[in-house]
Amino acid sequence: MSDAITAIAQNSIQQGIQGVKKNALELAGKEAMEGKADLVGSVVEIKMNKYQVLASGKVIEKIDQMLGALLDEKA
Repeated sequence: MSDAITAIAQNSIQQGIQGVKKNALELAGKEAMEGKADLVGSVVEIKMNKYQVLASGKVIEKIDQMLGALLDEKA
């Protein structure tokens, strides 16, 4: 069960990082320089992607703590 949750969290982290890269390219792209891009939308999406990565990292951290506690109980 924890393997599946960890895999989902890792996938979510990768999606968040890819989203940040996409948004950064939008902000640095030709359309942004010409004033045709939605800069506010890109900045908001960067923040959303940031929190997606942070939340997924917390999920992995909690799973690690739970597994550590279980191992401590067995020992």
